[in-house]
Amino acid sequence: MNINFTSKSVKLTGALKAFAEKNLKGIEKISGDIIDAEIIVNEEKLFYKVEMSVKTKLHSYHVEDKDPILKQALRSALNTLKARAKKSKEKLKNEKRRNKDKQGIFKAFYRGEPQESLAMGKTRESTERPLHETITISNNFSRKPLSIEEALFFLKESGENAYMFTNVETDRMSVIFYDDRKNISIIEAS
Repeated sequence: MNINFTSKSVKLTGALKAFAEKNLKGIEKISGDIIDAEIIVNEEKLFYKVEMSVKTKLHSYHVEDKDPILKQALRSALNTLKARAKKSKEKLKNEKRRNKDKQGIFKAFYRGEPQESLAMGKTRESTERPLHETITISNNFSRKPLSIEEALFFLKESGENAYMFTNVETDRMSVIFYDDRKNISIIEAS
């Protein structure tokens, strides 16, 4: 961890530097390795101003605080930084959990044979193509209504296999996609 201390019209004691380093190591446990940290302390008329910029692998933080007591201004800035690091970590955890839940739903759906083929007594032969092993969740859709020609353009531009949109002519949800033979097909909700 690289920490740069800068002081303007204030002398930073070794105790204050050690206090800041100790707290930054605690923050490092929350946010991951700190690549670079800069602490600027400035004495103004009636108070001390502390500015901190911290860069980690995933995030960058910038905190400012003022207080008539130098150590209190430093402590307050470090506490704000710690709170932001905790919030970022919790947000990342929730995002990972949400993505895992989405994938679990889709994997459960594609795990077995389709219901209609099981009801008819069909069995899968070894020559058939296996069901999807992995599912990619895509955001390849349009919020605005499009014509089929526009949707086809966006499908080709995206490089993906399908594009979902609202058809301008019918005002229904539609999906334009490449089928097994690489022909363009469309499905429209009724």
